[in-house]
Amino acid sequence: MMRKFLIALGALAATASGAAYAFSPPPFPRFAGINIGAPQSYDNPNYQASLGKLSFVILSMYPGYKPGGKSMDAAVRAIKAHNPNELVFMYVNENERDDSGGAFASYDAQLNQMHWWLYAQGCNGGARVHSAYGAGYYEINNSLHTRKDQSGDDAVDWMTKFFVQNYFGAAPSLDGFFMDNVFFQPMVDGDWTCSGQSQSHTSAAAGTALRQGYQRYFQLVRQLMPGKYQLGNIGDWADAKTPIPEYQGMTDGGVLEAYIGKNYSYETWAGWARMMNNYHQIMSMVKAPKLVIFNTAGAANDYQTMRYGLASALMDDGYYCYTDTAHGYASVPWFDEFNAKLGAATTPPQTAAWQKGVYRRDFANGIALVNPKGNGTQTVTLETSFVKLQGSQAPNVNNGATVTQVTLNERDGIILMRRPPARAPNAPSNITIGK
Repeated sequence: MMRKFLIALGALAATASGAAYAFSPPPFPRFAGINIGAPQSYDNPNYQASLGKLSFVILSMYPGYKPGGKSMDAAVRAIKAHNPNELVFMYVNENERDDSGGAFASYDAQLNQMHWWLYAQGCNGGARVHSAYGAGYYEINNSLHTRKDQSGDDAVDWMTKFFVQNYFGAAPSLDGFFMDNVFFQPMVDGDWTCSGQSQSHTSAAAGTALRQGYQRYFQLVRQLMPGKYQLGNIGDWADAKTPIPEYQGMTDGGVLEAYIGKNYSYETWAGWARMMNNYHQIMSMVKAPKLVIFNTAGAANDYQTMRYGLASALMDDGYYCYTDTAHGYASVPWFDEFNAKLGAATTPPQTAAWQKGVYRRDFANGIALVNPKGNGTQTVTLETSFVKLQGSQAPNVNNGATVTQVTLNERDGIILMRRPPARAPNAPSNITIGK
């Protein structure tokens, strides 16, 4: 069976190699989606059309999943039919599992047989360590210290091949995987090194073991899916107090999950400056084309929070995703600002305030302003006239007015468009020059 498995992986790699790295980043503003939540109505034409508005999107599935009775590949292709330039990624996870079995019965059986769970001491069985997330979930030891099976695969290698076979094999139109929870340090204590002793999740040994495991995953998944991009959940990378060379250039992008809008968001507990420092630093750590999602969470009608998140995202080159908290990761909320056509950036990512603590970035067709948390209400003066967007969701803000000053509350942002250049009057005809 393992021989057939490896032959199948080789065939997938050959199929994938023709679609290598053809993505060109779009003009601003840029949008992406985290759409892994239920209901996974990927066969719904309206949902497909909504997903097709994005530059890239993360979906989820399980082995054998056929949305609407059709293949997962058919759903991916239907989304791309709305936007041939769109990238579609599939969610994977190698750090935790529950005992639900079902479509993952063979996966769970392998974890049990090989004792690839994380244990408090040793790697030969016993009481499993609970995951930091979700009741009933247990931590997997996704380091390079786990025992190898009869084919020479440790936990990381076997799980990676499982996902490539069951996900990419079922949907070869995918553009890559999104690996969740690519932390720089484990979240729980356990025997990460299989030494017979528990290591603190904050210890250097546990951190190195975890990072080397993820480093191996990304190396192997690139070999098995050549020409595809690979993403991770990477929002905490800038928290490391020492450099983490294992992760430099390891991914092609990833998710900065709920950077604004939750009680655990960086903006909530650490402030806007810390959040933005993380954003800029992580952008420098990923490979081109830097497919980084700046994620904000809030109500569908919380237009100020949406603008604040979008304007913050526009201070660097990431992609914006607004999660409607009423629907979680299962909808594509759309706002007036998403229809703005700012074009190419004409100034680099901004790390210093422009005026009165307000940050600004310039684009070919307009500008973005953001007033950070804690800066109070500020009125800034523009060097020339700009035009507000014309919209219906927040008409007190997006009213189409021409302005030379803007007043912003703290935790707010705005997009303003440049006025089109005045057209020269038509020149009279039949003019003879110089006699």
